[in-house]
Amino acid sequence: MERKDLPKIIQADSDQIMMAGVAPVSMGERLDWLAEQPMQPCRKQKPLDIGFWNPMRKQIEMFD
Repeated sequence: MERKDLPKIIQADSDQIMMAGVAPVSMGERLDWLAEQPMQPCRKQKPLDIGFWNPMRKQIEMFD
């Protein structure tokens, strides 16, 4: 079994400066934002082509 390399943390660039009154986005703020987003399916959903909404089915037979 091959061992995976650990991710490396990139150090902050000393040539970049931060504007006054602005702080970098923390991991907690990112996670809060992700938690507030609506849930999305992992895969594309298959269309429902059977049952009540099946266009090939005679829907009037349900009301006879």
